[in-house]
Amino acid sequence: MENSADPESPNSRASMNSTSLETLQLSFGNLGVKNDEKFEINYSAAPQGNRVPSSLPLNGSLTGALPGPGLSNRESILDSSEMESFEPSFNLMNLNGAAHQPNGFSENLTGYGFVEAYMDNLASQERDHSMFNNVKWFSGFPNGTPGVSFHSEAIFTGGNLFGNGFNISTEYSTALWNQQRINGNLSPEQNEIMTMAMTEDGSKYLQDLFLLKDPRIRNLIFEEVKEYIFQLMTNKHGRYLFQKLIESEDENQLQIITDKLTVSGGHMFHASIDRYGTYSIKKLIKVLEKSPLITKVVRALSNNFWELMINPTGHYVITECLEIVDSQKNDMLYIEAINKCLRLATHERGCVALNSFIYRIKGPRRDQLLNLICHHVVYLAQDPSGNFVVQCVMGLQHPEIIDKICSRLKGYYVKVSMQKGGSHLVEKCLRSSGMEHVVNEFLQSNKLFQVAKDRYGNYVLQTALTETKKTGSPLHESLAVKLQQHPNSLQHGYGRNILKLMAQSAVQQSVI
Repeated sequence: MENSADPESPNSRASMNSTSLETLQLSFGNLGVKNDEKFEINYSAAPQGNRVPSSLPLNGSLTGALPGPGLSNRESILDSSEMESFEPSFNLMNLNGAAHQPNGFSENLTGYGFVEAYMDNLASQERDHSMFNNVKWFSGFPNGTPGVSFHSEAIFTGGNLFGNGFNISTEYSTALWNQQRINGNLSPEQNEIMTMAMTEDGSKYLQDLFLLKDPRIRNLIFEEVKEYIFQLMTNKHGRYLFQKLIESEDENQLQIITDKLTVSGGHMFHASIDRYGTYSIKKLIKVLEKSPLITKVVRALSNNFWELMINPTGHYVITECLEIVDSQKNDMLYIEAINKCLRLATHERGCVALNSFIYRIKGPRRDQLLNLICHHVVYLAQDPSGNFVVQCVMGLQHPEIIDKICSRLKGYYVKVSMQKGGSHLVEKCLRSSGMEHVVNEFLQSNKLFQVAKDRYGNYVLQTALTETKKTGSPLHESLAVKLQQHPNSLQHGYGRNILKLMAQSAVQQSVI
């Protein structure tokens, strides 16, 4: 089939090169849906003059495309004064089970443009916004307010595709809008596509336009939102349109977005700690995983590493980067984690983020980070937050690291056992290959009964008795004998828990 939308034709080039929304003002005429099977084309409703009707089908295929007026060999097939039908090259989907009639119009699909008759019906609507005096971006909204009534199903059910769409009516309007944008006089509130994107229905409508897979539509939307990328990606509804934009994986657009977020004074940090922006950044990381642009993202994150790691939202962005990006590209993050390890480990929120980091770090930097923690384990074990980091490292079940930790804690087990957080760490040591280090210190200490009567220490001794018995270690008998030397001192307080455990153990032994 001859393709009337050949990009080499003068008419097509003129339309595709347009930087304004007039790109979308090409029209098929009226396409009506009958029995969910066929289109009807009514050229009588198409605009007169030199405008060339578009022949791009909605599914991006050239099958069943309509010809331009210059293709005489088609004139005999599609009469301009009659209603003709043809089999469509795609299936119309009805999202609601029935065709929708947006704004009271009958089933009418205008292709990639507008039917003049449709626009005339909207001409009488008042425009409160000053921009509507010259520029008609959104023509299907009651009272001239964008974002009021959108029907995404209209795209698929035969409704008017751009019934709630946009239009620049004159060259003067286009020039005025562009000049105001260049002068920096437009805020997100004055940018009508941005206003649309920041509403729930408007965002869904714009997202549905991406299903057309027309690069002209995508480029046009991008041109209008690129100056407000931060506002878009941090908006409750706008973030979904942002995700659609980057999913198209247009390298030039991704380059622009990345530069705006990562250059000096960019918005990477503030977007990462935003409730909705964090989802946008994580999506961007996934899209850029194999792109050289990911290096810019990682560098920007590393520049604000500390602030992100202690932020309840921001640290999830770091985690996403660790999971998606390879270790070589993440090296800047690894270095920052090593440099700020102790500071993070002793921070109430930082310790949680550091634990997450420890689980995901890869390569030689991982051993470097773990060895640093081992070197400062005595300090960290006695810190209310730091001990959780040491427990996390113990949980990795790395024999060499566990031995280092247990060896360095010698001489501190009794003291740490009577601390709220440290007692859990000592219990982990008792359940590891370092058990003998802990029990031998208890046996040699003159503060054993002090530990037994402590609100935290008694649980450590219960674990010591249980684990030594479970493994059949001779240390169990030695520990039990020493605790039984002064039973009266354990009759009160938390010491009774120790006596009760030893009594149960004795009964079980006698039964055996």
